[in-house]
Amino acid sequence: MKPPIQYFGAKGNIAEKIVALLPEHRGYIEPFAGSLAVLLAKPASKIEVVNDLDHRLMTFWRVLRDRGPELARIAEMTPHSRAELEAAESLSGAGDLEIARQVWVLLTQGRSRTLKRTGWRFYADPNGTSASFQTYMDAYRERLLPAAERIRAVSLECRPALEIIAQYGRFEDNLLYIDPPYVHNARRGARYTHEMSDTDHRELADALKHCTATVMVSGYQSRLYDELFPDWHQVDLTAQSGNSLERSAHEVIWSNREVGNFLDLGEIA
Repeated sequence: MKPPIQYFGAKGNIAEKIVALLPEHRGYIEPFAGSLAVLLAKPASKIEVVNDLDHRLMTFWRVLRDRGPELARIAEMTPHSRAELEAAESLSGAGDLEIARQVWVLLTQGRSRTLKRTGWRFYADPNGTSASFQTYMDAYRERLLPAAERIRAVSLECRPALEIIAQYGRFEDNLLYIDPPYVHNARRGARYTHEMSDTDHRELADALKHCTATVMVSGYQSRLYDELFPDWHQVDLTAQSGNSLERSAHEVIWSNREVGNFLDLGEIA
């Protein structure tokens, strides 16, 4: 199952590869939710918790879970429109349902796949695409209700990631999938609503090293993460950067456990 939204740094293109690497677990925890690409691609676990510090993004997931048919209906009525995108950028809806719709508009019609102000995404050259933009939007509309059903039993949090890690990282049958904002020297620009400094990444790594749970960390290959996790198992994945101006980037998984059946392959093509 694919996500009903796009999100910068999301793992939609490699989610199935990541799921293939997941060790056995009974609890599944995502402290940095984003598009939930990995959760939506995996079978349900006994306990599932997703968290993000961006309350607007978590409003989208909560409304989708609790009021999926309503959100799907108004998404069906939402046009592909520059004015619609500009109106959504205020994220000042009268209620949670409208905020959820605005988030969906920003992440499907915006160029940067973030909740920041961005350009309107459209197709100008009919020879440059295999389908209309309406077809593109329909694909995301059709994913709303299946995603709503998949997250029906998922617990939703909106707290600092370190609090989630401290709470759930104590139990060995849990798996923490960590997909934090990319380190700054491995990408261009400030894309996330809540960015992380190198100091923040160091604090995150320190918390993860104290976990009893299985931990899997996603990120671009970087000197900082090579320094932070020198003794952890590492698997290289092939990933295309979300920014067309950026090169293809090496997406890497670091883990405190041996992962999947691909450990000896080094790189997954």
